[in-house]
Amino acid sequence: MLLSFYRFLLFIIFLSSGLWAIPRYALESGSSCILCHVNLSGSGLRNDYGIAYGLDDLAAKVPPRLSSYSGIIRNHIQFGGDIRIQSVLRTKGEVPNSLAIFPMQGNFQMKFDLEKISALVEWEPFQPDMGVQMRYNRKDNYIRGGVSTPPFGLRLADHTVFTRGGNIKLVNGNHREGMPFLPTLKNAPFVELGRFHGDAHLSLGMTKGYFSSISESIYFRAEHFGSLGIMGRMIGVSYLKQTHSPDGLQMMNLFGGLNQGNLSWMGEITVAENLVFGRSIASYSEFTWKIKQGWNVSGRIDFFDESMKYTEDAIRRTTFGLNYVPLPLVDIKFQIRSSHISGGKSPEGVEVLSQLHVWF
Repeated sequence: MLLSFYRFLLFIIFLSSGLWAIPRYALESGSSCILCHVNLSGSGLRNDYGIAYGLDDLAAKVPPRLSSYSGIIRNHIQFGGDIRIQSVLRTKGEVPNSLAIFPMQGNFQMKFDLEKISALVEWEPFQPDMGVQMRYNRKDNYIRGGVSTPPFGLRLADHTVFTRGGNIKLVNGNHREGMPFLPTLKNAPFVELGRFHGDAHLSLGMTKGYFSSISESIYFRAEHFGSLGIMGRMIGVSYLKQTHSPDGLQMMNLFGGLNQGNLSWMGEITVAENLVFGRSIASYSEFTWKIKQGWNVSGRIDFFDESMKYTEDAIRRTTFGLNYVPLPLVDIKFQIRSSHISGGKSPEGVEVLSQLHVWF
């Protein structure tokens, strides 16, 4: 009995950056993010399938020297990492007005395989991010704990989206312009239970000290991937509630997506109580067209209202973008966007966003 238990026991020691998964890739492949990643949160070091997917399905060109890349430096040892930098430039007319640059991610990972035990160790220089994970019962269930960001919603790889952190420095005069998942927040201790059941993934956990030093929160997340006729689809729900105060933050999120060939759509909506004053709402909707391998164009509308009791503080933002993956391990994004404020004077000019993502 004890031998059977240890046969299905898997320990993973990791530093997890769950926020920086790219859910569109999971939607296009018709499976959850763990199809490509070692970590159950769906981020960080890629497994064999994830590496092959990056080489065969993402890059515009694969040089011969990279065609056999695996990240394995010795038997049972694999090395990898992610570096992501983003900048936002606001123009007033045709004149640059202000610039904000964010180091979004910089983690390095190493995986060790020793018979039935696998260890994944990561180093995150921007903030502490670490934990221990155990899978059991034929790997369908897991328990993990450590220091990280609570998994919520789509976990988009752009913290300027209103459903994540929104506008941080380049604000338009409101108290807040986005949900509270700011990159300046330090990761916090957490413990989480999870289960995989077919194409569904369920998780329930609690964290302490993420939104503030006294903050205590519980969270729940569920997602399911499958097909809807000839289209691939995903659907999910997230919930988070601060428990240290009866008037603490409470958030509910619905997310989903559809994919057919080279066209895909993803969207989510988050409703928050006690974020600013009363009820706040944020939404995100994006269509992506894969022109050819390595080239994608997209159109996005995201919306935020810091208080639904007043209509003059709502922000609607329209974005057009280009995503170029020239080579394996290199991802470049450009976006141009404009904002409109209800009941007030909208900002002049546009915002230009760029992002560089290098992984290995």
